[in-house]
Amino acid sequence: MPSQLAIKPDWLTPAIDILHAGEPLVVAVVVAPADHARLGERALIRRDVSGWQVSGELAGAAQIPDTNLQTIWSERCGQILPIKLAVGSFNPQERTAQVLLAYHGPAERVWIFGAGHIAQALCPLAAQLGWTVTVCDDRSEYANAARFPKADEILVTDFALGAQRCSAGQNNWAVLVTRGHQHDERILRQLANNAPQYIGMIGSQRRVRSVRQRLSADGIPSGFLEAIHAPIGLPIGADSPGEIALSIAAELVAVRRGADPRTAASQHGANSNVADTSGLLALWETVQGVMAGGRPVALATVVDRRGSAPRGLGAQMAVFADGGTVGTIGGGCGEETIKHAAKTLLVAEGSARLIEVDLTGDPASEIADVCGGRYTVFVERLSPPTS
Repeated sequence: MPSQLAIKPDWLTPAIDILHAGEPLVVAVVVAPADHARLGERALIRRDVSGWQVSGELAGAAQIPDTNLQTIWSERCGQILPIKLAVGSFNPQERTAQVLLAYHGPAERVWIFGAGHIAQALCPLAAQLGWTVTVCDDRSEYANAARFPKADEILVTDFALGAQRCSAGQNNWAVLVTRGHQHDERILRQLANNAPQYIGMIGSQRRVRSVRQRLSADGIPSGFLEAIHAPIGLPIGADSPGEIALSIAAELVAVRRGADPRTAASQHGANSNVADTSGLLALWETVQGVMAGGRPVALATVVDRRGSAPRGLGAQMAVFADGGTVGTIGGGCGEETIKHAAKTLLVAEGSARLIEVDLTGDPASEIADVCGGRYTVFVERLSPPTS
């Protein structure tokens, strides 16, 4: 019998606050069985020097294996695990539940060093793909809002000073498309002090090799130099600035999704457990705003994925009473099925449940989805706080 209790979003504000503070977290949510007393309850799991810090409704009720948490944290992935949970306040009993654990990182920022034509084409692509974008150049006639309207930040400063800021931050990615390798070398010397998650540098094989050789001769660690993606971008035969920007954006996505950048085309779905949670901070803030106005929201979360289903574990879509949505769990007929169930749940005020979506129908059918595969979605009703 499905739970008839609307889920209380007590987790939402603290989760948003943690991500705004620049910290990652793992969100655990009970998704099955449908009659479990703790269905929809969550824990927020953080890590500091003293170990794992757990808060939320499941704190103290769930014993999550440390090895699983270590894997989820280090690989930034998602897992669904059977976990025994304490049920009842008087003489509590343990009952096994299926719990989704998904890694959520703070907003990732890509630093584009150089403000030429390639940077100008890359900036809107990176922004559309969910990165916060900083453009850095020492020429104000190039680095300005008129040329980069989609940039979140534009720095007109010495490249080495910009690289110091990039190196000091968390969740930063660095793309080097400057006008000369003398600038790239100065940037790389700074980034070597605290390497970002990703560094890519434009240039021919010969020029890239000479940069590596000079930096190595000056004592820059070989591990740092070998991790640089250079020449930057996937090998798609790019020539124009727009094509090169597309190849760079494709490589950024490949790295974020855990695919081998040079064989990404053959790796689709190979690492399907990587948490598909980038960009959820904006979705959560929208949900928070709607509920602050006294309106409930249905939240749909992908909790399992098989085959070539379009989205990974942790992907979410919010559905509102007027039929509007934020986010996507893959589009097509499968998403329409979930939207219908979510709107029904908002009207009926109950029934948090799992829904199976099968996209493996007859390819000739007019309603067949292009992706194929199967996925499972947990749909829940988030109620606004009562006064």
